[in-house]
Amino acid sequence: MDQLSAEKRLTITYIFCIAVGAITSITTGIAWGHWYRTLDQCVGDRNCSCIIYGEHTATVFLGGPQAPCIWVTFGPLFYIFFCIGLTCFHGYRVLFTTKSPITRTMRSVLTKTESGETIQIQAVTQEITSPLPKAFWICVTVLSVFFTVYSIVHFAVYVDGYYKTCNQYRKTLEKHLSLHGSALPVLYHRLSCQGVFDFMDYMQLDTGNAYRNGIINTGLSLILGVASAGMSWILFLHSSILNIMLAKAN
Repeated sequence: MDQLSAEKRLTITYIFCIAVGAITSITTGIAWGHWYRTLDQCVGDRNCSCIIYGEHTATVFLGGPQAPCIWVTFGPLFYIFFCIGLTCFHGYRVLFTTKSPITRTMRSVLTKTESGETIQIQAVTQEITSPLPKAFWICVTVLSVFFTVYSIVHFAVYVDGYYKTCNQYRKTLEKHLSLHGSALPVLYHRLSCQGVFDFMDYMQLDTGNAYRNGIINTGLSLILGVASAGMSWILFLHSSILNIMLAKAN
């Protein structure tokens, strides 16, 4: 793969990384902001306002510690800034510093075959970007690999917290709906987490503490955040592979 094509692909990849990172932060922030006063019912100075890692208790459903929500909501900002910088850098090089104009020059070469026929071969000059030093590609590769691992950890924490809240709220539903017998397998094995969060939206109403106007779709907000977080590490893995290829080629 030539450098110009690789830089075009890197520019597009970084743009998508910015988009999915922003979606993760925004959707998680919406769900967290919607629930933090309702869920923060811990005794003492402990903060338990987080929508992920929620906990069922005998009296009230509590949110998780604040730290996971801070990490999940604001963690993508680090790689968003990194991607913005590289998007501007590679985008500028692709758009404005490409060698050879779009109207490519052509060179004709005449050659003869073994049968005596004359063939005209036209060579087209290829657009390229100015070469970058090997040290640049090595540094960017290291950063890309770092953010690949970073985004995997971010995704893993988000998924784990999402399912923790979902499974804990099943116990709260069992208590509030007075379910027993054959209804329990439906709740624990058939009802999806999206359905569980739908129940939470309409049943976990605490108007004295809720910081919200109306009802949001908590399940949709969280699943969009989870999906975007999962997409981010795949995109960073792709950018890491491209940067490694360019580092080896230079």
